[in-house]
Amino acid sequence: MICRNHVDVSEGVRRCSRCGASFCSDCLVTIQDRPYCATCKTQQLLDVRSGVDRTRPLYSNFWKRLAAYLIDYVVLMIATWAVILPVMFMTGFSGFFGTGEPSPWLLLVYVPSFAFPILYEGIMLGTRNGQTFGKLALQIRVVRADGSPISKGQAWGRAAMRLVLGCLVIIDYIPYFFTDEKTTLHDMVANTRVVDIL
Repeated sequence: MICRNHVDVSEGVRRCSRCGASFCSDCLVTIQDRPYCATCKTQQLLDVRSGVDRTRPLYSNFWKRLAAYLIDYVVLMIATWAVILPVMFMTGFSGFFGTGEPSPWLLLVYVPSFAFPILYEGIMLGTRNGQTFGKLALQIRVVRADGSPISKGQAWGRAAMRLVLGCLVIIDYIPYFFTDEKTTLHDMVANTRVVDIL
């Protein structure tokens, strides 16, 4: 991570608790034990003075999460079919429709189906401040339970758990409707939460 204002500074860089952008210690101020950038500092001070408590995250609702998931699903399908179609052409479509001897190339079809979801979510969440394209479009973000940015390990662990629990999607989301922090099973395992961006 590098400071947004000082691109030559990478040590001691932290994320603003409000906007999530990365800044060095010279660009951050601490209010109630949380770092804030110059832009967010003013809003946070106004909130503190008016008694508004923004330290408790606003957990994202089910419909926003579903819409973000559907956008990510479309992105993944485009990437997956970009691999599958060339394989289909190379095998002459015969192994796909049961009209000929199955080709060993058909095994390549399964690789993107399992690898792309983990790669996509792990890379995006770990490098894009807890957001995939779907979450970016819906203005939601994956954070730690305390509201701080997730680690790369949490991003990859969450992505792997989503794939494992993908076949049990209804069971995965049952806790969402019964927990105060609206956590799914994969959130519980990775110790993450999905919040609205204020």
